[in-house]
Amino acid sequence: MACDIVQADLNLREGNMSTVLFCKSLREMWGKDSEPVGYCLERLGDINRWKNGHHDPSWSTVLFVYSLKQKEKLGIHKGLQFMGDIFFQENDEVTAISLFTLALQGFTLMNVHRSRAECMSRLGHISEKNGHFLNALELWEVARPLFERSSQTKQIQAIDERISKVDKDVKEQHQKNLAHLVELSVPAGKVDEEDKEDSEIELELDEAEVEQVVV
Repeated sequence: MACDIVQADLNLREGNMSTVLFCKSLREMWGKDSEPVGYCLERLGDINRWKNGHHDPSWSTVLFVYSLKQKEKLGIHKGLQFMGDIFFQENDEVTAISLFTLALQGFTLMNVHRSRAECMSRLGHISEKNGHFLNALELWEVARPLFERSSQTKQIQAIDERISKVDKDVKEQHQKNLAHLVELSVPAGKVDEEDKEDSEIELELDEAEVEQVVV
């Protein structure tokens, strides 16, 4: 059984999207040993391990429910995270944010660096997508050292690329905002001239009114 799980995990890492060995191991160990069952469900439930069209969304729910029954906190919060990934992929950002936030809270209490960073990375992506660049930067800058602690080289590189891109976007937006303000503003000299002209008109009107009263 252990050999099947190892082989299934290896196959997945090499791009083999078959679930046969994972499901075989689940059938053999269900109700007997929760640790290998949880391991298989975690692999099956993580959408990011599977290529498009090869992932069954129901596995993340199965992981969550199974972990609840086993009172296994790490599995519960990974289930929340994986369900968040699915809702995010389906463009339901409100639900995704709620799930990522709940998962993040649990991972923070358990001090699980990689999972904390993954949730922050997802939340940062959503913030960037909605134009909240500063919030995205804050989340990614906190996530980066957590990825470093868990030796996640690819995720560190991805975070650096996102931070660099958002820095550029923020600067460009700042320049556009400044240019827009300049367009809206009126040169000081022009304002003075207009004020002077208005004062002269008002003075002429006042003199005319005085003449009428005197006459």
